[in-house]
Amino acid sequence: MRMEEHARQRDQMIGGPPRELRLLLLGWKGVGKSSVGNSILGRRYFESGQETELCLRRQALVSGRRITIVDTPGWDWFSVRRTPKRIRQESQRGAALLRPGPHTLLLVLPVVSSLTARKRRTLLAHIETLFGDSACLHTMVLFSCGDWLGRTPIEEHILRGGRELQRLLEYCGNYYHVLDSKTPGKDRSVSVLLDKIEEMIRENGDKAFLPIQTEWLSEESSYSSDNTEPEDDCRGCQLQ
Repeated sequence: MRMEEHARQRDQMIGGPPRELRLLLLGWKGVGKSSVGNSILGRRYFESGQETELCLRRQALVSGRRITIVDTPGWDWFSVRRTPKRIRQESQRGAALLRPGPHTLLLVLPVVSSLTARKRRTLLAHIETLFGDSACLHTMVLFSCGDWLGRTPIEEHILRGGRELQRLLEYCGNYYHVLDSKTPGKDRSVSVLLDKIEEMIRENGDKAFLPIQTEWLSEESSYSSDNTEPEDDCRGCQLQ
């Protein structure tokens, strides 16, 4: 009901400036972050099929909002230490490209991947090491490869996913959504996702996440937001 009310309020404001939402895509290597970014923006802004080395920022108008997304290189599945330092730094610089800060950290998780205790701890360790303990208040789990669910509701999938998946969602305040990242521009649930993101922002006092740290913008790696290698997609969802 709250989402319907907010939608009505947006409709009444047609003609005014669009609301900006700044989103940072995070997660393991090969989970489909680029495909998710394309689904949200409605077209293929991000290339898929190769590993990302540098962050890439893209923007579009979606459902009356100005959406800015930064795609980031993927993390190691099992250890923070096995994620190269330059990749960890790129995750932080991705946040710095969304000045004054991202509104939401979208943690991309493929529905076809099982979540063990070690994988969950590694995800949380990456988030907290890179962005601090308060990052959980601004993190939403975004399930990719949603077409693999068929007619199975995401809630049923979560129950089947076991305690580790439920603990991850609890860490994120039970904010989650599922996208069919195979068909950019055709997923009608994108508008619902944006409503959920705006609800999270209101819960956080309408404030962007993080004061951007100056060391994230060091000259050691002053990469352009438009220079990058394409991101891994789900590779047919043949995941670990």
